[in-house]
Amino acid sequence: MQFRTQPRKLPIVFSVEEVSDLLMAAPGPGLKYRAALSISYGAGLRASEVCNLKVSDIDSDRMLFHVDQGKGGKDRKVMLSPGLLNLLRDYWHDARPEGWLFPGKPKINPIS
Repeated sequence: MQFRTQPRKLPIVFSVEEVSDLLMAAPGPGLKYRAALSISYGAGLRASEVCNLKVSDIDSDRMLFHVDQGKGGKDRKVMLSPGLLNLLRDYWHDARPEGWLFPGKPKINPIS
């Protein structure tokens, strides 16, 4: 028996306009979902990693995110861009999250 291997295809990269349209289509009047999508796209985090971010995981001095228990149960550091930091500061001034960066309902749980 012979197995045919599928050739690996390169991922589709969105243009700047497509990314902007995607982020502007985020639901809600606030910055919560736009900030979450921006972190996911800009820092390359998985959805579960974004949901489980805490305010204390952002290191603005070193421009890093600290991801606890990511894929495979491993911790890692991820770079934070200046534009994303400005968006997160705007979100923080609007929402004032305390524990979780994106709190759910009730606020003691992260967003799901």
